[in-house]
Amino acid sequence: MADSDVEPAPWSNRLSNSAEDTFVAMECLLTTLRALEATLWQQDMSEISSTEYCDNFCQALMHYAGSRNSVEHGLPLLEVYCLSINCFAAARPHLTADSDNVALVLKRLALSCFELLLSVPENEIPYEAWVQFYRSVQVAHDALLEYGSADLQALLQITGEGGAWSNPVLSALLTGRPTNIEEVEAYIALEGEGFMEMRVKHLEKVGEVAKAVVLAKSCAECHLVSNQTTFRQTYVSLLCHLLPDIQAGL
Repeated sequence: MADSDVEPAPWSNRLSNSAEDTFVAMECLLTTLRALEATLWQQDMSEISSTEYCDNFCQALMHYAGSRNSVEHGLPLLEVYCLSINCFAAARPHLTADSDNVALVLKRLALSCFELLLSVPENEIPYEAWVQFYRSVQVAHDALLEYGSADLQALLQITGEGGAWSNPVLSALLTGRPTNIEEVEAYIALEGEGFMEMRVKHLEKVGEVAKAVVLAKSCAECHLVSNQTTFRQTYVSLLCHLLPDIQAGL
């Protein structure tokens, strides 16, 4: 993946007074990440150079994204993560798997993107943004698969479905419609425990405790989940939180 292939995604249309600042900041971030990649390619592939790149990559991303919240800067942040994912995928050929930081950065990027998708209402993300984000994740996912990394698989599916809550299996589960146990477990396994934990916490945060209970229970009963105990504890805690409301309605 050549440097010239990584460009800021033109989603926000930059209509507000702060749009120019966003564009400049994106250009600065792109320049920084490209410089980090250029430095990486000048070095011999090693655990030290890979770890150093990952550290600097995270610092550059945090410098931009750390001061912005998802409510006011949803689309710009989505652009940032899109850009960052593609830049990291472009650098991956010169990163060694011996560095634990490589896999860690990918997992954090995927989780950060997913957290943002949960936070930003789907109706506030233009269709073009979904298409652009999906294509970017697809390109990065294909590139990373060559090195045995499937960390973007769940994110790719979510963007392909057009929303964090658009999966038909998830929708059926949360709305009480009939579900197939094998399909539910396959879906939970695909997204992974990190995504599931974030879903449960988000549902609780927005007041959808009953749905959070259903999802936590499904994860606790899924034999493909390694930390079933954690989800079981979460389920019991949420259930206790929900019981007063249920009793009040009797």
